[in-house]
Amino acid sequence: MFAKVVLALSLLACASAQIPNLGFCPEYVPMANFDLKRFMGVWYESERYFQLSEVVSRCVMTNYTRGADGKYRVSNQVTNRFTGIKRILEGEIKPAASKAEEGKLLVRYTIPLAPETKYSVLETDYDSYAVLWSCQGIGPVHAQNAWVMTRQRIPPGEVLQKAYGVLDKYKISKTFFVKTDQADCAYLDTPATEKPPKKKPEQTSEESGDARSAVALGAVDDEVNLLGKADVSEDKAAPSTSDIPKIIAEAAKPLAIPERILKIAEAIKEESADAGDKMIIVEVKEEKAADSAQDERSERAQETEKTA
Repeated sequence: MFAKVVLALSLLACASAQIPNLGFCPEYVPMANFDLKRFMGVWYESERYFQLSEVVSRCVMTNYTRGADGKYRVSNQVTNRFTGIKRILEGEIKPAASKAEEGKLLVRYTIPLAPETKYSVLETDYDSYAVLWSCQGIGPVHAQNAWVMTRQRIPPGEVLQKAYGVLDKYKISKTFFVKTDQADCAYLDTPATEKPPKKKPEQTSEESGDARSAVALGAVDDEVNLLGKADVSEDKAAPSTSDIPKIIAEAAKPLAIPERILKIAEAIKEESADAGDKMIIVEVKEEKAADSAQDERSERAQETEKTA
């Protein structure tokens, strides 16, 4: 008989990684009128029963949520104190069979071949602390587990005193409780967010009007250059520089771009016509000078012949 008890203790210790005890699981009644909706949110593990599997764990936290499908889910996050790797274990909370069992949470985790985990909420104020408890038994041997959960990662002493009062009420020994390392874990609470792109300053109506005017004047200058290159050749004189202020003054008037181009084109044509007239007058004068020179040469030739 003693050998069977020792074997049962060994099996239970290996299976649950907890400290086994003789006897059956105590019948602890969960919290009456437990409200799962108020229990939603993040809870931090402040203290727990010793577990061999959690020796290297730190920054332990649990998040209870309700999905769009109305199902309740739980996400346990544990960070390895040596490697810094965070492990996340998610599961779904099965609905309670009756109102009296609403304080008993039955969780089915998503990892393959994982057994369902059942634990009870012995007491909570929903805002600062919660005491959770579970028990597994094989025959006359059982192993208990308990957690002190808090809303703050590092809770004040008065909050822990409330939780200790619940443990004393249910006669749960604090001998095997160990504190969870929550130091330097605040960076896990606020994940880095992407910086929003900087907004360009909005232009006022005056600035946008000035910009449009500058663009229009630039387009007019380009048109002037093109027309000047097309009309002025090596044999023709370009418009005089004295008329440039007139062109710029006319271009600066608040007219539409096509009208400005037409105005400038007309001015250039007038200048070109004046230059052409001047060229014609010069050519006529040159022809007259050539005729007079030819007449003088012919007269001189005649006089020379008469003298001879």
